[in-house]
Amino acid sequence: MKTFKYILLLLVTCVAMTASAVEETLTFVKADGSTVAFATQGLRITFDDRACAVVTNAETSATFDLANVDYMCFGEVEAHIAGDVNGDGEVNLADINTVISNILSGNNNPVADVNGDGEINIADINTVIRIILTK
Repeated sequence: MKTFKYILLLLVTCVAMTASAVEETLTFVKADGSTVAFATQGLRITFDDRACAVVTNAETSATFDLANVDYMCFGEVEAHIAGDVNGDGEVNLADINTVISNILSGNNNPVADVNGDGEINIADINTVIRIILTK
């Protein structure tokens, strides 16, 4: 899996170097849902100790543990609201129902893994309930 991420990152870097006309930003989405965007102008990605990527451009520099990067994409990514499983911009009973539907159908939609433990189960329902109660 790590090798695949390195190859993908290398390909994205090559595309970013030549495709700044396609999009002006390259966005990294971390496992916790947070994002970091870089302007593609002058973008440079190097590897630090084979487990991290050092991403720099004229304005910013950051080091990413590749194990904590879910994906990268060109352009901006809409912020994800923790617990908003159905994507309607709110955390409510509908999200609990969506997690239950994922459990019953065996669907492995990663958005339904609200607590991030790699499994979709009752713990995710409890996490959505906890989010609703702490609003």
